[in-house]
Amino acid sequence: ALRDTALALAGFIAVCAVVWLASGLWWRRMGYQLGAEELSLRRGLLSVQLRTARYDRTQAVDVVEPVIARLFRLAAVRVETAGGQSSVIEIAYLKKSDAEALRDDILARVHGAPTSQTEAPAEESAEEPAEEPALVPEIPIARSLIAAALRTSTLFLVGFLILVVVTRLPLSAALPILVGALPNAWNVLDSSWRYTARTDGEVLNITYGLADRRRQSIRLDRIHAVQITQPFLWRPLGWYEVRVSVAGYGASASGKASGSTRILPVGTLAQARQFLPADAAPTYASPARAKWVSPLDYRQQTVALTGGYVIVRNGRLNRRVKAIHTSHIQELTYRRGPISQALGLATVGLDLVQGPVRMDARNLTLADATALLTQLRSRQLPELKPPR
Repeated sequence: ALRDTALALAGFIAVCAVVWLASGLWWRRMGYQLGAEELSLRRGLLSVQLRTARYDRTQAVDVVEPVIARLFRLAAVRVETAGGQSSVIEIAYLKKSDAEALRDDILARVHGAPTSQTEAPAEESAEEPAEEPALVPEIPIARSLIAAALRTSTLFLVGFLILVVVTRLPLSAALPILVGALPNAWNVLDSSWRYTARTDGEVLNITYGLADRRRQSIRLDRIHAVQITQPFLWRPLGWYEVRVSVAGYGASASGKASGSTRILPVGTLAQARQFLPADAAPTYASPARAKWVSPLDYRQQTVALTGGYVIVRNGRLNRRVKAIHTSHIQELTYRRGPISQALGLATVGLDLVQGPVRMDARNLTLADATALLTQLRSRQLPELKPPR
């Protein structure tokens, strides 16, 4: 028995040694390089992979601190480029100070500013620019907890747990609902935990995270659409949420989003209005007969045109205001279903870049829908840059 135990222990130690050696060799083969025009990342032991990201195609540069890495004061640098499903290059793991320095260096190269490897003129290096005041100061922890608790999904989860305890529902029946509801409640809390937002030139820097701490940078010129939402249960407290659609935001190879599109998890009306590019009185509104297809919020369905922006309002329980510049609209869709045809209504759909913001001018009269469609079809589109 002692011999078998000794052999098993020796085998386990040998396997761990092999894994440790292979892991060490694999990590030693990983490296990155900042070139004149692009960032390069090499990885792999048997199969070598080389990935590059051009600075002029970079959408965001984030510093991510997963919960395990935070214990060892390590962080990863994630570079988001304009691409598809695998548009993220992750440099992991570095010392936190090195990761912050690398992020600043990459952002400087993206914006063409002097880097740590480029000498700046003496006049420019003599004075450091003053730090911009925070758009959103650090959100209090109590507000994050209350906001997460007042979410409909959270209340549904609590009610379901009470039902499970009272009725003694089998765990096998309750597990699928718990698995589906828990991540949503956790995401709201995690994205607002110690959240701050400030601008640095043409970049929006946000910091947040309870388990995985993240410092995320979003280029302002890549934000296409903005949506301000006030959930029904937040109305007495006067809280709002702001989400954006960012051009080029893809997903990592694991399928997880590489950056948050919630740039204000929970804040005041004044804080939310800072992210609204324009506002105006309604230009078009749904008529009274729209109540037959949208009985709850037909009075809240309006469209405003001002300063080159389209602003759409809807929602009675959860109020929403969405805004986009007309040059960022990808396509237009004119829709009339069977009931809408009978009521003389039409909907103009605005096709945007992939993201959380979706915009439709719903249930307008035929004359208003046609007028809106005509104005948007004559919008000025951005000039296409020749390929490099």
